Amino acid sequence: ECSIINGMKCSCLYSPSLYFTFPHGYISWPHPIPRNMFFSYTKFRTKLQIPTSKNTRNGINPQNTKTNIQQLAKRRFTLGTLFYSKFNHWPLPQSFFYAVDAGMSIGFCTQVVETKIGSRAFTIVYILLGASFIGGALAYTVQHIIEGAVSRSSALYRHILEEDALKKRFFEGRKIMRSGNGGMMEEGTLSHEEFRLVLEEIGCELSDEAFSAVCEIYDPDRRGYVDYEHFSKIYQGIDRILPRKTGLARRLWDGLRTVFNEENRIFLWFVSWVGLGVMYGMKSQKWDFITATHFAVSALATGGLTAPPVDENGILPTEPAIFCGLYCIFGVPLFAMTLGQFASVLIEGYLVEEEHAAIIRPLSESEYEFASKSLCTKDDAVHLSDFIVLQLMRQGKMSVESLQFMKRQFELCDKDKSGKLSWREATQLTENIR
Repeated sequence: ECSIINGMKCSCLYSPSLYFTFPHGYISWPHPIPRNMFFSYTKFRTKLQIPTSKNTRNGINPQNTKTNIQQLAKRRFTLGTLFYSKFNHWPLPQSFFYAVDAGMSIGFCTQVVETKIGSRAFTIVYILLGASFIGGALAYTVQHIIEGAVSRSSALYRHILEEDALKKRFFEGRKIMRSGNGGMMEEGTLSHEEFRLVLEEIGCELSDEAFSAVCEIYDPDRRGYVDYEHFSKIYQGIDRILPRKTGLARRLWDGLRTVFNEENRIFLWFVSWVGLGVMYGMKSQKWDFITATHFAVSALATGGLTAPPVDENGILPTEPAIFCGLYCIFGVPLFAMTLGQFASVLIEGYLVEEEHAAIIRPLSESEYEFASKSLCTKDDAVHLSDFIVLQLMRQGKMSVESLQFMKRQFELCDKDKSGKLSWREATQLTENIR
């Protein structure tokens, strides 16, 4: 059987095995490999037609989808601007402002109103189309949260599997004579040379100076070997083989890095954008700080509770019209993305904990009976394939119907009814598969 681990950075989990690196993850086939190749890093690049959340989903490229949405938004606002300008005889800046105001369902409290029935009828359809964009943004936000939870759970499982693999390496050898004092090394220990070899096998190559620093941390008594019990208390992951320092300066630096990392950068952009709106309101419109903040936040949240006034002719001046239009075009999506990121921070941890709890929870009697008789095999025992499918069902990632359809596809591909697929059967097109 093959095991697929999505999102792995290091193929250092099982032994003996050979790992193949694909765009969507890592696949390992057990093959007899010498013991000194406990961590195999033979990697072969290929292309599979299997979409993933990071690349494609259902054959759709997220980057292309984002570009298409941007193009549709440009066309939509351009159409609205030209229509309001032509139909209501408004200046282009005011038409642009109103196209954004109505199209993004903001509804600024201004005296810019429609008086013609035809214009109002157009606005009805225009707003409904805008609601579809909002629905798409919400769906994208939910997908982002789910993908974030998947990434966090993958990181958690990767760390657990790394620890298991390293523990096996620490305990796999027999007692070895230590050169130097003639003593015996107990199980659960590795000499410095063996420890360095293990690190190199998992892709962690260190300079002599860096490795000396590692040995000082994991062998503080300078006994010439690394003890697993002490190692497991300090180990934070392959990418952190040198544990982070806990001093005040280091904690401050780590805090700043966390604030300015790629994921949290959206919060800085949002605060800056709100600050831009506040500065505009105070300098251009002569509002006080509270009123200017009221304008900025309500505009981004599509409340539109404060807006620049119109002139004596009922026309919104060019400067505030253009500024409000651009401020909302870029600010409303930014606000939605910020809320999505904030929600992911709150929800991802909960989703990961729920998934982990579902996996480690023992099977109930009814689950065992269901897995042994109704899933992949029917011999009154739960095989690995049964166990994996059951866990996917526990997490709501697979339904009975989808499992039955997969079985149907397998049976259609299995021309000789042998219960297994040859390379030809698995790769050729099968008739009547819908």
